[in-house]
Amino acid sequence: MIRAFLSMILARFEARYDYDAAYIRDLLAASPKAFGALQGVRKLASYRAGAPPAALAAAGLVATMSEDCGACVQIGVRIAEENHVPADVLRAILAGDTAAMGVDAALAYQFARSSLVRDLEGADVLRDAVLARWGLQGLSAIALAMAASRVYPTVKYAMGHGKTCSRVQVGGKLMAVRT
Repeated sequence: MIRAFLSMILARFEARYDYDAAYIRDLLAASPKAFGALQGVRKLASYRAGAPPAALAAAGLVATMSEDCGACVQIGVRIAEENHVPADVLRAILAGDTAAMGVDAALAYQFARSSLVRDLEGADVLRDAVLARWGLQGLSAIALAMAASRVYPTVKYAMGHGKTCSRVQVGGKLMAVRT
């Protein structure tokens, strides 16, 4: 009974984002508790206080792209679009064009990249800039966006479902993802 209910919730998610969540279905088949544990990441991902949507999108997409080059990036783009991040900003983020993504997105993008490659000096300078711009609450939101964005692709690949890269649609136009 509970599996049927959770499967229905998952089917709505797949329809909403045009996404094949076979790896999540595998978790559900293994255990509703495993499914529930993964769903806990949604709460982590939903914390958005203190930083603007473009910055959160940039940080989240950088983190996602460090783990995936296709469907998970596409969901990140769709969620950013739902949060009213303009298509031109999203295209710039995916292309790595900091000059075109705007100040907020560029700062979060550069901070996320430095943090993820463990460029400690660069990350320290950029963290200070993030703190100066958005305070500790904004830094927290960016850090949580980065962490949450890496979970789903990591689980997907570990479960054997991360097999292909694909172009991503932004504002109705396909584009390649810069990794």
